[in-house]
Amino acid sequence: MPIPEPQLGRAETVLGAVLYLMTAYRRTRCPRIAACVAAHLECLAAHPQVDATIRDLCAGMCDEWRSAAQSPRLRPDFH
Repeated sequence: MPIPEPQLGRAETVLGAVLYLMTAYRRTRCPRIAACVAAHLECLAAHPQVDATIRDLCAGMCDEWRSAAQSPRLRPDFH
């Protein structure tokens, strides 16, 4: 039985977590959750096992989520 690569599993875990956090943010608009989303997106943007297109997408989304964590007026409004 092949042993899974720890980084690959971690990337999947981080992706699942960020999707969950985005859903939680939509319900609560909590700036702490937005900060967690930004941190998870940064991890995915730097992860070597994540496809380059997804890394670029995550990197591009980080600033928007950082802004949501700092300013109530700039919070993303996802419907």
